[in-house]
Amino acid sequence: MKTSLYLFISICLMQLFILINVTFLNGEYDGLMMWLCSGIFIYACAIFGLSRKGKDASN
Repeated sequence: MKTSLYLFISICLMQLFILINVTFLNGEYDGLMMWLCSGIFIYACAIFGLSRKGKDASN
């Protein structure tokens, strides 16, 4: 799969988790959602960094 798809899925997951927390759970798990979204963000940054590294090496 393309890198952009992974990044798009990461953004959608973060937004979905935040929406569920605010809408259905009334913000009870803000700390957990912050950790979860931070983990997804770090994963997305790693994917982006590895894809850029691969493109730079091929040029």
